[in-house]
Amino acid sequence: MLVADSEKTQPVARSSMKKIVTLVLTLLASLAAADETLPFIVVESTPINAAGDLDPGQSTGPVRVLDRSDIENRTATVADVLSDQAGIQIRQSGGLGSASSVSIRGSTSRQVQVVLDGMLLNDPVTGGVDLGKLSLTDVSRIQVYPSGAPAQLPQAGIGGVVILESLGKDIENTTSLNLGAGSFDTYRTGFFNSGSQDDVYYWLSMDRQTSNNDFRYPNDSNWFNPNDGSQTRRRNAGYQQDAISTKLGWEINRTARLDALVQYARYEQGVPTIQNWRDNNATLDNETFRLQLHGQEQGWLAGRLHSSHRLIIGDITEHYDNRSGRVGLGVSAVKTDTRQLGLVNTLALLLGPHTLTTGVDATGYDYRQDDSLDSKPEDERERIQITSSLSHAWQSNDNLWRSQAALRLVHVRDDSRETLGDGTSKATSAREHHLGWQLGLTRLLGDNWTLSGNIANNVRVPTLQELYGQQGLFVGNPGLAPEESLNYDLSLRTDQGWGHGEVTAYFRKLEPAVVATYDARGVGRYRNLEAEIYGLEFDGNYSITGHWSLYGNATLQDSRNTDRSAQTRFDKQLPGIYHQSYLAGTRWRFRPFELDLAYQFDDELYYDSANILAADARNTLNATLTWQKVWPGRSLTEARLEIRNITDKVYQDFNRFPGPGRGWFINLKHAF
Repeated sequence: MLVADSEKTQPVARSSMKKIVTLVLTLLASLAAADETLPFIVVESTPINAAGDLDPGQSTGPVRVLDRSDIENRTATVADVLSDQAGIQIRQSGGLGSASSVSIRGSTSRQVQVVLDGMLLNDPVTGGVDLGKLSLTDVSRIQVYPSGAPAQLPQAGIGGVVILESLGKDIENTTSLNLGAGSFDTYRTGFFNSGSQDDVYYWLSMDRQTSNNDFRYPNDSNWFNPNDGSQTRRRNAGYQQDAISTKLGWEINRTARLDALVQYARYEQGVPTIQNWRDNNATLDNETFRLQLHGQEQGWLAGRLHSSHRLIIGDITEHYDNRSGRVGLGVSAVKTDTRQLGLVNTLALLLGPHTLTTGVDATGYDYRQDDSLDSKPEDERERIQITSSLSHAWQSNDNLWRSQAALRLVHVRDDSRETLGDGTSKATSAREHHLGWQLGLTRLLGDNWTLSGNIANNVRVPTLQELYGQQGLFVGNPGLAPEESLNYDLSLRTDQGWGHGEVTAYFRKLEPAVVATYDARGVGRYRNLEAEIYGLEFDGNYSITGHWSLYGNATLQDSRNTDRSAQTRFDKQLPGIYHQSYLAGTRWRFRPFELDLAYQFDDELYYDSANILAADARNTLNATLTWQKVWPGRSLTEARLEIRNITDKVYQDFNRFPGPGRGWFINLKHAF
């Protein structure tokens, strides 16, 4: 709980934090006058297709990259593998597959865009993406852009972009089997096969993950179930995920490619309650289908014009069954169907050191929601969103300078028909358009040093839930203004033979932001306010020997509600984000073994806007032991043992939703 003395010290701490950020920004900027000697490390070359392929080396800000080797052969989701990256926070409601939200540099999950290849995954209704529902089996690489979106993306999140790249032809002809087991009755099975014939290639992936998530935790009779004693097990938190995906590709010639990606996933999970009731049997089932047809050409104008064209089809159906009435207010059996149809077209013109890129993303969403226990007609909502972008990237002939400038225009049309409490229907329609921009500059300094600066003004259009409400949960606010964010960051990085080091200072001003307020019944309504976030981000890796290395990162940030219209929130920290995060790890490699040990600490999180409910610190110690064996004939066997939360610490990312204690997970992969 927040006490009076600590409240008095908050402005002093915030003032000190802001001074530190300002000082770091000034010091980093002063390094621009450093030695102009050409560094040993040069910028990566232009991507194979400048319109469709993403090269993190072309960014003017830090990019977090996880390769296939970092994410495969694990009982995990996208949320799990991102949780130890600098500046990225993942909050989970407890266990494998549980509801997971992402925050980058203090953002909300709605402000972070998640893209699969060229398909935006953010739900038009809630605005966020549950990363706990995203499988890793067909992901080749994950890129996180905290500063600004790549030029190839017409859309840009005000809180950063997470990009998932699916597997391509680079996967050699192989067949592999995966088996896994672990604590809390967790099991995993997987199958993968890929092949090629002349210019045609394919791969097929099938995967199942299940867990009861029945971990033990201390029971507080004032919070949880008073009948459970001092220790209890989590109830009705089971999870099962079945995922199948395939890609078929054709290299038409040396400059043209065509591929089709098909994904289907089914999730079944229980919905636990704060009180951990024994008779709670609420469930949330989800079926997701995605199709992407992608064509690329890079032979126009003697190779100077590259193009990328993508057809996107998506269908997500959810069934929420709370007939027992143990979760939330009242009983319900709600079916929600969201369909997505879009075209994404991108052109890139290469003119020596200059690259001009333009893109248009035209996507329509059709949303239907119906409660079978309610006689009211279903709610119907439609959104058509057209986002266009124009960007210019430049790189000097001596590779010392690199810049990027982008303009983005968002046009949205919403049509909604909802049933009111008296049984009548209300139809609304709205049209809006908004302009965003970003500027970035990178300067290579001395021996392998890079100084980067970015400034961006981006807009997030309110979601359908924020504007028009949701049955029994939220009241609509059609007059809600879009979120607008002005972001600054300055980074200094060095890449040496021993590893790398990086420091970033950032500042974000939200004017306005969008937050939810709740009445005595627990029904929410979104409203506008103003806020600021500023912080420092550190990331580094140091190789002591060829077999032993150290790594770590830290994020020190502060936030402030600057809106005076609600005095209970004014000058308070924003809820739902950890304001201090540290990670320190070490890695030993002794073939055929690799041992990884990491300690993570997160603190200063408030559950509420008034800063009354403070969360306990989250500190976990995790270890991973990997063994690999290459057999004659190039077959490979890999075993990975993970022990998470070794010290069995209890934490709650969400109020009264405890995370799992100590658990072990072992995965075995054999590639033929």
